[in-house]
Amino acid sequence: MKFKKALALISGMLLLASCGGINDGGAKDAQKEAVDVSTVESQYPSYVENEGNPVETSVLKVAVVSDSPFRGIFNGFLYSDSLDGSFMASTMNGAFPIDADLKIILDSDETPIKVSVNPEEKTVTYKINPNFKWSNGEPVTTKDIVKTYEIMANQEYITSSKSLRYNKNRKAIVGIEEYNEGKADKISGLEVIDDSTMKIHLKEMTPSVYWGGNFVPEFVNAKQFEGIPMDKITESDALRKNPLSYGPYVIKEIVQGEKVIFEANPYYYKGEPKIKRLEMEILPPSQQVAAIKAGKYDIVLKVSPEIFPELEKLDNINILTKKAGSMNYIAFKLGKWDEEKNEVVTDPNSKMYDLNLRKAIAYAIDMDAVSKQFYHGLSTPAKSQLSPLFPSLHNPEINGFKQDVEKAKQLLDEAGFKDVDGDGIREGKDGKPVKYTLAMMSGGEIAEPLAQYYIQQWKAIGLDVELLDGRLLDSKNFYNRVNGDDPAIDFCIAGIGFGTDPQQLAIFGKNAKFNISRYISDNLEAALDATVSKDAMNEEYRVKAYKDYEKVFMEEIPAVPILNKLDILVVNKRIKKYDWRPNVDGKPNTFKWSMIEVVAPQPIVDSKN
Repeated sequence: MKFKKALALISGMLLLASCGGINDGGAKDAQKEAVDVSTVESQYPSYVENEGNPVETSVLKVAVVSDSPFRGIFNGFLYSDSLDGSFMASTMNGAFPIDADLKIILDSDETPIKVSVNPEEKTVTYKINPNFKWSNGEPVTTKDIVKTYEIMANQEYITSSKSLRYNKNRKAIVGIEEYNEGKADKISGLEVIDDSTMKIHLKEMTPSVYWGGNFVPEFVNAKQFEGIPMDKITESDALRKNPLSYGPYVIKEIVQGEKVIFEANPYYYKGEPKIKRLEMEILPPSQQVAAIKAGKYDIVLKVSPEIFPELEKLDNINILTKKAGSMNYIAFKLGKWDEEKNEVVTDPNSKMYDLNLRKAIAYAIDMDAVSKQFYHGLSTPAKSQLSPLFPSLHNPEINGFKQDVEKAKQLLDEAGFKDVDGDGIREGKDGKPVKYTLAMMSGGEIAEPLAQYYIQQWKAIGLDVELLDGRLLDSKNFYNRVNGDDPAIDFCIAGIGFGTDPQQLAIFGKNAKFNISRYISDNLEAALDATVSKDAMNEEYRVKAYKDYEKVFMEEIPAVPILNKLDILVVNKRIKKYDWRPNVDGKPNTFKWSMIEVVAPQPIVDSKN
């Protein structure tokens, strides 16, 4: 029934007026059920505390919603799949706490690593807290930090793992390029003073120093990786089966692709977790509501927005929301990745290279309708490619792409895409029939109807678009083919996480493998470089540089920003306290999973179950 309802919404949406917003009566009625994102945030904040005294429990049960298995690369920096990241974020990570402005906390003796910056020397000094230990009781050392950099920047590792982590921003470290190119056997800019102290030498001081964009954010244990060839690391037991942890939990057992059983890390620097065992498993989207209603889990991550109305009816859970540091977008395939040079190579002859074609595809979509009618108000149309977590960097004059079907048609006419035979579908510039292939991921009940909405909207402006292989792809297949530059893909709909550093060299830069559009231009590269230049250390210059970069990107549109979402977290009411706020009273949030307590022996069941 839900699928049919969504398809009915599509039909209503196709009646939208061609110039801008919804002004069809039926579509207006459909909008009445939509919830404004600000209302959702105020009604379902990021913090909850339930009544009751803490009781002992043997296990904390956590689910991660996904229609695909996890890959199982268990390091908080070397992983490439966001699903793996979900399993590690609150269990194994935590080397660099951030402040209320998402910057690395500096000069604090309370953090795992005391970070000090010397702009004159162009150095960053690390002093490792003696309480910062691995789950085997041994201290985290500078050897671990150096080993992580050597893995990340090693060309054999990059090639074998198809790693996305070695990018232009990290090339700011002195000697890292020489190491990558095989001209040096170590990274000269990593100056080890002793086991707990080191200096990182930089070519230039840029704002990324303070947000951590130049640096490795999590580490491997060097001893675990001794003797493992760089081209074998991705498949090693040290990464996939028994990685040591300095977070609150450490992996005890893995059911590959399905479940991870963690046990408390007795050496966790914040104190051993109150709950000693944690079971974390994949929850298929189709089973979300039933599992949550039955009290199967204490915490559910990556909850699908389409079940939000059903979640609101349950009395055994708390719904928490917060702004997501991520974006859904349309990425056009405009070139390929050069493995040897570690850079994108843009192809002016690619099918999607025509700027008017890309703009027309953007103008055909009603982002407001997608947000409100498919996501229940749990998202807002993306104004640009910049992270919504840094509003001061955004140019208020840039407001995304508002639907304008007539403008889309005019752009295609001007570009020479004409309907030669009168069948409603435009031929290519050469007068021959042309199809466009879209790659899109499966997941949840709205994925298929949403894909069909996009396809029908593009058909309405005369473009013949079809799904890759005629279907939606699971996430592993999707990213393998998109990252591998499958020539069958003309464009795709993907998502990207922004991280805590506003710089986007790592996402849309020339040396960024995350740049799945494979697009760069002289203007775009110059605008990107300005945002992380030494001049950008000046705040006024930095803000202007980001606004200039934003303008260039939205003019050249290698990708079309679609949505910025709210993240949803479901917490069973037996959890005593859960704090998901980015900061508390202007200070960094210090809540960790090690602090979780429960007020009932088992997760609570919905009273109507």
